[in-house]
Amino acid sequence: MSSCLTLASENRELIDKILEQFVARITPLSKTTQPCGLLSGLAGELLFLFKLSQFQPTLVNDSLFNDKLEYLQQQLPNAINRPDLNSGLSGQGWFLEFINQAQGADYDSELCEDIDDILLNSLSIDRWQGEIEMVLGLGGIAMYAARRQLTSDTTALFEKIISHFENTATQVTENTLSWSQPADSVYRFNKETPVAAEYNLGLAHGVPSIIAAILPALKIPTLFKRTKRLLIQSCDWLLQQELTAPQSVSCFAASCNDDNGSRLGWCYGDLTIALTLVRVGKALELPSYIDKARKISLHAAKRNSSQGMVYDAGLCHGSAGLALIFQLLHQQLDEPKLLQAANNWLLYTLDLYREKGLQGLYMYSSVTKKHQEDSSFLMGYSGIGLCLLAALGEQADWTDCLLMS
Repeated sequence: MSSCLTLASENRELIDKILEQFVARITPLSKTTQPCGLLSGLAGELLFLFKLSQFQPTLVNDSLFNDKLEYLQQQLPNAINRPDLNSGLSGQGWFLEFINQAQGADYDSELCEDIDDILLNSLSIDRWQGEIEMVLGLGGIAMYAARRQLTSDTTALFEKIISHFENTATQVTENTLSWSQPADSVYRFNKETPVAAEYNLGLAHGVPSIIAAILPALKIPTLFKRTKRLLIQSCDWLLQQELTAPQSVSCFAASCNDDNGSRLGWCYGDLTIALTLVRVGKALELPSYIDKARKISLHAAKRNSSQGMVYDAGLCHGSAGLALIFQLLHQQLDEPKLLQAANNWLLYTLDLYREKGLQGLYMYSSVTKKHQEDSSFLMGYSGIGLCLLAALGEQADWTDCLLMS
């Protein structure tokens, strides 16, 4: 993405001030307490600092960045037994490959080879037994493989991934399939009856995450037909889950077992379902998916903060994240109303800062029901900062780590 939101250019001075304050609040390196994960730890903070340094180098202390990067690499062995995206090897490996690819001609082709081997070994089992979504599960490994695919042969990784998703799928009808949450999944809504089928509809933990995660496997000729079948049958199933009640505030619920509407956000809701559908539609040249994505997106563009359950500014389910997702949808669908929505949510975010300063950009905790300071990628300053940079026109080439590109 290279286009700048109108309201971003008009508020450039204010956004620069926010970004400066974010950098000042990124905590100093702590060799004993700093978690290293992508979504909630050091790797996510480094991603923000790296992108900010590309956009405005004077705002980032090179020495601090290099110290943090060195610490991340030193701690990498601790993630060997944790293949997940959130705090494990897939997420940290994705970040290292991301900054490695940014080096251009100085790209180190051997940097992530050991990570490839470790993840391939973790996939080399007869049947996948863990989580299947992207934050803690199989989808996160696919996300790492997709980033590596830009420079390396990832056929072996994707062969295992596609096989596991084939084996864990439920053939709902002759022409549709889906994936039920594993019985022991921490993300199950219904934990009292773990054997009951439960189909999650969020991009973070549900069927859309699997659809988006396997999409890059289409680029591998030997996996094209198998991947295409999984994509079409799961997308067709997903479309059948649309809410039909005329009073529904959203087009989809959070789960098939829930008749209530879903929030606006990255983790759950209509926006990232629409983004997933349009990406599949373009990859497979299926206009019906693109048309449906357009209708869903335009419906979501009408919702306000109350209807969308927007309680903070974070990337995961806050106003800055919404500005980014509408910006991505506009890029895909070229609908003026989606660009207007992106500008509106950016203004909402800036108004939070105008009213309360940095406290207006604090994360809202669903546990304490209070706002609290957070510097992480998914929930805090780092993610908000990346959304603001995208609004200013900086390339959002990192959004593949959240299955949005």
